[in-house]
Amino acid sequence: MKQLKKFLDEIYKLADSELESFLSCWKPINYKKGEIISRAGEVEKYFYFIEEGIQKAYYVKEGKEYVIAFTFPPSFTCIPESFLTQKPSFYFLEAITESKLLRISHSKVEELANGSHQIEKLLRKSHEQVLAGLVVRYHQMLAYPMKERFNAFVQRSAHLLNVIPHKDIASYLGMDPTNFSKLYNSTKL
Repeated sequence: MKQLKKFLDEIYKLADSELESFLSCWKPINYKKGEIISRAGEVEKYFYFIEEGIQKAYYVKEGKEYVIAFTFPPSFTCIPESFLTQKPSFYFLEAITESKLLRISHSKVEELANGSHQIEKLLRKSHEQVLAGLVVRYHQMLAYPMKERFNAFVQRSAHLLNVIPHKDIASYLGMDPTNFSKLYNSTKL
């Protein structure tokens, strides 16, 4: 819980009583490597905080996985548009490594946000950070050539290169695994 408290404080500092109320609603849950956390076609019921582990969000089309995000500590994870709209997800969230998460239900988040302008503000600021990150990623995918996408990933997340299968990183970067291997092998890390 200390890690979550510190993370929340960096987003928006809540009064002690509201922070304690908010923290008390998070429950621990563990996932094994390869275990599905959220399924395509189902409504996202939980908002997660990552204490340990790495996850990937991906969709499947014609039997092929397309990775759209990686999440790792300390950060939130879920299928955000499904969680926010309470409509079925178009994609999966899976534990790449064993993962220790804290989770809070959608109904509890709504209850807390409706009862506290400060918690509502914290959640809004959290969602703003996610949106800003998505815009940067969208821009990179549309405007950056393959090598620049690779270099941006290495600068931002080099620690993931030895943990996540390279085929997943290649998918995330929108490139063929062979091209990823060439870039990886030609880069001094």
